[in-house]
Amino acid sequence: GLGLMTAIELHPGGLSARDYASRLKDVGLLAKDTHDLILRLAPPLVITRDEVDWAVDRLASVFNGRG
Repeated sequence: GLGLMTAIELHPGGLSARDYASRLKDVGLLAKDTHDLILRLAPPLVITRDEVDWAVDRLASVFNGRG
């Protein structure tokens, strides 16, 4: 199967992947926590540029403590 799965590896000692997944859900972006330090993202192949920009904005707001 084709897909765009990617992951974000977090630094130890900070928030867990589960914490980030929960915060991202609160701003409308679904992600899967994997192990303690990996956050998995799996957008569809048909994602548009506008949707990518929207998702990146949500990611930035959560990782910068605004979300």
